[in-house]
This record gives sequence, C-alpha cells and structure tokens, in this order.
Amino acid sequence: MSISETQIRQVHLPPEVIPDTWVGDIAASQEAVPPILELRRFSPFVVHLQEIAVEQDDQVEVRVRGDTLQFNLVAGSLRDLEVNPFDILAKDNIWFNLWASAIKSDLRAYYGLRVYQPTVAHKLAFGISLTAEERRIESELGISKSVQKGVLPLPWSLQREREYQVMAEETHGRILGIGTATTAIEAIHPRVNEFVVLTGIACDPGAAGDAITVTIDRDQDANYVPALLTHPLALTRDLSCFIPALTEIRLSVVAAGAVADWNVRYTFLRCRMTNLLRVRFGLVSKEELPEPSLWDKVKGGVL
Repeated sequence: MSISETQIRQVHLPPEVIPDTWVGDIAASQEAVPPILELRRFSPFVVHLQEIAVEQDDQVEVRVRGDTLQFNLVAGSLRDLEVNPFDILAKDNIWFNLWASAIKSDLRAYYGLRVYQPTVAHKLAFGISLTAEERRIESELGISKSVQKGVLPLPWSLQREREYQVMAEETHGRILGIGTATTAIEAIHPRVNEFVVLTGIACDPGAAGDAITVTIDRDQDANYVPALLTHPLALTRDLSCFIPALTEIRLSVVAAGAVADWNVRYTFLRCRMTNLLRVRFGLVSKEELPEPSLWDKVKGGVL
C-alpha cells in the first residue's frame, strides 16, 4: 500500500522515515498503475524520497519526480534489491514509479520517505516563505547568515547524532507460524524518561502468493504503516525506517495462508527525552521551558 497523505499527517515526532514496499505487475511499454508513490498537498511538511531499491533489470526503468526535478534511469544499473543512494527533496509533490519495456510479474521495490516540518533554516535554504514569528526568530538569531555560509540547516545524519541521545540499541528476532489471523510480533515500550525509535526491519520474504504483510502501529496511530509487503525484503538486509514512539510500537503480521517458521528481525533505539526534543515534538510550551531561549533555537534550526 502506497504511502498516503493521511500517513504524512500522522507525523508528529519529526523527523520520521516511513518505509514502504511494493510488489506488482507491469504491462509491456507501460508504467505501473497506480504509481508506486504519488503525493501532493502535504504542506506544511517537506519530504525526502530516499533509499530506493528495485530489482536489477535492463528492461525496467526507474522514474522519479520531485517538484521541478525529474529523471529516469535503467534499473539494470542499480544494485539488485539493495539500497541505492537517493535523497530527493520535495515541497509540493513527489512521485516514484517503474516503467517496463516487456511484461513483468511480481516485480519488487522498496524505499523510504523522510518527513518533517521545516525549521526557519530549512525554509531559508529551500525558498519557503517565513511567517511573522519566524522572521522575528531569524532576525534575532541571524540565521540567514549561517544559511548563506552553508553551515545551516544541519544534515539529517548530523542532526540525528547531535539530538538523539541513544541509551541502548536493541535487535530482536522471532520465528513464528503465521496465517490469515493477525499474529502479534512484539509490543515495544520505552523506559522512564525515554522514548523508542524503530530503525529497521528484516524478514523472510515468503513467496508472492503468501502475501505476507507487516503492520506497524505507533502510540495512538493504528496502522501507521499498514500492510508492508515482505516479498521485496530479506533477512540479509534491513528495510530502514525512523519511527519514534512515546508509549508503544506494535508489530504484527498476517498472510494469505499458513506459513511455518517465518523469521523476522527488527532494531530499535532507546533514547533519552531531552528538552530540545520536547520542543521539536510539541510536548512543551515556551513558558514551560527552564531556558525559554531554547524554543527559538529549535524552531530556528540552530539546535
């Protein structure tokens, strides 16, 4: 099931990386119908299409559009169902699909979509208009000068290193008998003064006809990632994601029929809840902070 505008609206602990998988048929000289990913009207969020993986096939073309950027490339030149380095920014629309010169059945792909509300620094870098409050923050902190120097906004990798104080990283695994009734894999809960972040999933792919799907629920967001098809996945590689939760992450699985000895592995972080993240997650007001200036710095993208 393609990532929807509804899922984007459920992002409230940003940045979040939503994973998606796809299995489908393509007619000769046609694109997949409907497109693997097609999103519009997701303001005030911005998104990054990343980590695209497809089957290596000279008869298949990868097609990507992000706002005004558009390109096509032959899937035969990419790693076979392994992550390829993509990071396509979009403020207004994002689109990803496959085209085939010959008939294709049960073709497989997966990708991630990073979603967040831009800070003042992001807006300046991306050419997005500022609100009156954001103009005040920019003026007081001199953010435009840092953007012009190229030191802001922070890259996602650096932001993750700086902001998320990891207290533990855990990888869990299960071997289950599954079938048409939903089977719980695990419910992951944070400890006191912490939150958890799901960062990866790997599993037995199963046959296409098994139609094995994994669902990720987060806090009160039931079916946050619904019906994640496992056929493009494998135990030899992780499907990356970044899904924070304040109270619980629940993983479950269902299949079209009985499947014995199904293996699944997943990794998550236990992170300390800090005032910086309380501001970013919208869990505290400016007046509640022991250091009110932190509010402007987080909203400005300085921290």
